[in-house]
Amino acid sequence: ITSNLEPTEFLGYKDNVAECKILSIILKGNKTNKIEKDQEAIIILNQTPFYGESGGQVGDQGFFENDNFKFEVVNTTKIFGNYFLHKGKVITGNCEIKDTIKASVNSENRNFIKYNHSSTHLLHAALRKILGRHVTQKGSLVNFEKLRFDFSHNNPIEKDQLLNVEEIVNDQIQKDGIVEIKVVDQKKAIEEGAMALFGEKYSDEVRVVTMGHENESFFSKELCGGTHVTKLGEINKFKIISQTSVASGVRRIEAVSNISVDKYIKEIENDLLEKNKNQD
Repeated sequence: ITSNLEPTEFLGYKDNVAECKILSIILKGNKTNKIEKDQEAIIILNQTPFYGESGGQVGDQGFFENDNFKFEVVNTTKIFGNYFLHKGKVITGNCEIKDTIKASVNSENRNFIKYNHSSTHLLHAALRKILGRHVTQKGSLVNFEKLRFDFSHNNPIEKDQLLNVEEIVNDQIQKDGIVEIKVVDQKKAIEEGAMALFGEKYSDEVRVVTMGHENESFFSKELCGGTHVTKLGEINKFKIISQTSVASGVRRIEAVSNISVDKYIKEIENDLLEKNKNQD
């Protein structure tokens, strides 16, 4: 699929829209030069603002278009490190290899993904503070609806501990600290206290995401390739909605952020009203 192709340049840390060139089209597993209305295919571009699913963060959705066609991207993934596969369907017209297109990420979805991804970093740091330094991330899922965070811990978490964790995260959001992102040498990053995920492969140069502040120091510092808010206040609010056990010694927390918190509370209130109505 990727022979003779240059890797895709990722522009999505700064841009949600970009002018790009189609390098390759894959239809039903084979390379092709052209696709037409209603055909489902994979498109590889020279550069892209679309995030490719990785590190627990889902791939971006959106549209490619020019005067001749419109293509809806339903998911973006990555292979061999830096080849971005945009999976989707031609809505109108047709496109060919070497066509120039405008690639536009669904910004609303992307923003909610950012709120949730930055929240997982705050959650990780808060859990370590309340439960202990043994807490380390074992997996995560970040999409535009909610976040899921798996971590090492043996026992169910007490209700007051969960409330404490939630309070600490919301306190950082209220303080509206800056999110600082730097690309540095991996060894230096670890020496400066950045958390790395066990089992993840990192290159010599890594992206370090530092968030918030506490007692003259940072609140959270992790190696991460995902997209994040620029200031913590953008998250607005955070709420834990469940905790479960997923394996021996591994707990899972699910949470929501921003306006999804209000939606969640409204749903609970409506359920209670329904229950009370049925009891009357």
